[in-house]
Amino acid sequence: MAGHIITLFMWGYQEYYRIHVQVLVRNVLEKIGAPAEAEVLLVGARSPSSKNINSVCIEPEKGKWELSLFEGLLDSIEFNYQNHHLQNMFFNDAPSMQDKPEWMRRSSVQTSISKALEAFDTKNNVTSFCGEARRINDYYVTPVIQIPNSTFVQFPPLPPKPVNDAQVRHGFRSLIHAAVYTVLDEATEELHKPEPGRYTYDRMRDAEEIVRIAAKNFLHTAGLAIQQHYMYPNFFDTLNLVSSLMYEGVKGIGQLILVDPDNDAVEFLARFAEPVPFNEPRWVRKVLQMATTGVGVIANSRHIYGLGRLNEQHDAGAQNAFNVAFIDHYHWELHCGNHALIRSHYAVPKLPQEPFDKMSFLAHYKRLFSSSTLEEGMNMWSLLSTQSRQEHGSMIVVAEDAASESQRLSKQGTCIEPTRLTELLLRSASGIDGTILLDPSGLCHAIGIILDGEATEQCTPSRGSRYNSGVRYVQSNGPRRLAIVVSDDRTIDIIPRVRSLVSRSKIERHIATLEAASIENYHDSRNWLDDHRFYINEDQVARINSAISRLDAAPREDFVLHFATSLFEVNPEMEDSYLTD
Repeated sequence: MAGHIITLFMWGYQEYYRIHVQVLVRNVLEKIGAPAEAEVLLVGARSPSSKNINSVCIEPEKGKWELSLFEGLLDSIEFNYQNHHLQNMFFNDAPSMQDKPEWMRRSSVQTSISKALEAFDTKNNVTSFCGEARRINDYYVTPVIQIPNSTFVQFPPLPPKPVNDAQVRHGFRSLIHAAVYTVLDEATEELHKPEPGRYTYDRMRDAEEIVRIAAKNFLHTAGLAIQQHYMYPNFFDTLNLVSSLMYEGVKGIGQLILVDPDNDAVEFLARFAEPVPFNEPRWVRKVLQMATTGVGVIANSRHIYGLGRLNEQHDAGAQNAFNVAFIDHYHWELHCGNHALIRSHYAVPKLPQEPFDKMSFLAHYKRLFSSSTLEEGMNMWSLLSTQSRQEHGSMIVVAEDAASESQRLSKQGTCIEPTRLTELLLRSASGIDGTILLDPSGLCHAIGIILDGEATEQCTPSRGSRYNSGVRYVQSNGPRRLAIVVSDDRTIDIIPRVRSLVSRSKIERHIATLEAASIENYHDSRNWLDDHRFYINEDQVARINSAISRLDAAPREDFVLHFATSLFEVNPEMEDSYLTD
């Protein structure tokens, strides 16, 4: 590795390996709909047989993690090794007995590193996930993925509860947990191969495949919780298949209650004489047709036992019953009580979430229509939620000049007396072609309107006529307008687009990190700021550009690739309403 000296050296490609794992986990989080803010750390604990001068190595060695975090790590590993639960375990086969010391060593390294990071996690408000340790040269190397705790505030996991050994291995508190541990499994496998990090791009699975594996693993959580003798079926693919099937031309909409059929909380309306097996998907789909409002299909992960429901005394916190809601064709969600856990749409797993952040939408609405009240913004958010749940496409346009526009376009739709648009009226009015026209206060002035306007650069042939007509109308010069477009494929667009709110303190933290960075560790802060250029004010632009100029001018070794960063500029549309805290 010419041109780069590693002081805390474990193997030659440790930096490339860490960067690839970090890129992979960020891509995985992005694909499931979570913030892609994970960071990766490698910790190497010196093998007892080694005389290497460094007892502990970390990668990156000049990052936010101090080597002092792992003071006393080797002593901790030895203590855990001597007190390991496998010490008194005897296996019937000689190979397992031969491998047992290595298993205990790896486990002790992982446990000790996890313990050593607890203080860092608390101070920095992150959660560390430690992968399995593997021996490379003189060190037992453990990959660590750190996730900001704010991610788990946005997507709360199931509360922790006592679990047995099988659940520790296969049950997860959230899809995020399953995804992170799936990446760590992949990272551990790479450590088994020669020169990990050198050929990583050809040897590790891509993010899309990781997400599918994580979803399959996460679906085991429900089976482990409700079934004493769980057989690990591929329940994720089973639910996708069932949701894709039609019954006499009708798509399946109903609920499947995953629970022990002998649980006292189950109230059967009809119990089948012979359970219906899940390996008969068309039969399962036929049974699902009987699940109406308030009635569900009672099942565990292998069989359907009848029709029924959970009684009012059932405690969702016990995590012994889960609900699969079939929302639409090829579209389902898994819940535990009121806790939404995973959504699958056309077999693509994601975290359940609103199509837009509520606070960002309300700020966007107030920014466009300054005279509107919070109550009017909340009313529009409720209408957006109702519109997004409908089974057909529709469009709402909010316009400052709705009253005059309804008269101008009266030959292209139906004008009505100004009436507050309720959810009931929305469901009725959106049943016909055309646009519903509102003013910012929520009064409806026309329905079924055909919009006009000239084509703009924002129009695209990849989208349908409804979306493009919304773009043309909203982008026209004149009074402020907003369009909410729901396409037939359930794609939801807001025009002009809603920008997420960003934390002032987070911007400041990344700027300070960039200002203190060297050419070896500036990439993360630079990349984050580059992705958030819109939010940077004039004073911050000057500080960032000064840091970039210093880094660009720093001496570098020959033959090392360097990608220059274009200087920052203030965006004229930026204002304080885009910032939080």
